[in-house]
Amino acid sequence: MLKYVMRKYLTVFTTTVKEYAAYRLNFLLWRFRAVLNLIVIFFLWNAVLEKQNTFGNYGKESLLTYIILVNLIINFVLGTRTAEIAGEINNGDIINILLKPVSFFKFYWMRDLADKAVNIFFAILEVALLVYFFKIPLITPHNILLFIVLFIVGTLISFFINLMLSFIAFWTTEVWAPRFVFFMVVSFLSGSFFPLDLLPKPVYYAMLATPFPYLYYLPTKILVGQTDKIIYFEVLMAFVWLLLAWLLTRLMWNKGNRNFSFWGR
Repeated sequence: MLKYVMRKYLTVFTTTVKEYAAYRLNFLLWRFRAVLNLIVIFFLWNAVLEKQNTFGNYGKESLLTYIILVNLIINFVLGTRTAEIAGEINNGDIINILLKPVSFFKFYWMRDLADKAVNIFFAILEVALLVYFFKIPLITPHNILLFIVLFIVGTLISFFINLMLSFIAFWTTEVWAPRFVFFMVVSFLSGSFFPLDLLPKPVYYAMLATPFPYLYYLPTKILVGQTDKIIYFEVLMAFVWLLLAWLLTRLMWNKGNRNFSFWGR
């Protein structure tokens, strides 16, 4: 029985990976955008650190390592196929999934994992070439076990938030704007451009009350060895937000299913 279930979801994973071969140009343009974004941020910080070896509580090697690693983590954490759920709800195609002998959440988790796997594979190649050609000084990663735990937590928080954004379609067809706002907010508040602890302390502590720092700032901070006395609070808050995200996702799913209706074709 377990073997059958694993094979079923493995098929979902492999089928999703194969879809990228059918839309190669779209994927290549997406990867070009990701590489361009990394290059811009890297050269910006490299220019800032050209005449000074430290910035805040980060040395040059630590900060550049942070920029490189956070880019890799972003490619995995934010990779998602859940955006298509909203369209399936609005046109009724979600019924095709609900009638199948699969868990809806596991089905889309496997599709998300496939997207993440493809993106992280190419991101590693891109970063490796960048590090090689520009001789970027990197430090040895720290706290690997704690990083793995928080990396998984951040990935799951992102997955549940993306599901909630798509579940808005149970009540309205206007689902593009909330997702766009989310990606704009997460770009600035999750530490993709700089470590969040470079901000003034009151601002930094206020941001810890949101789910965004736990997506990839906290895992990357731990990986580059930037731990401090508040790290225990940050870890606790990461698990709190994971629980809240899961509960809210289940609540929206249950209420949405009770209200769900669509026009036939």
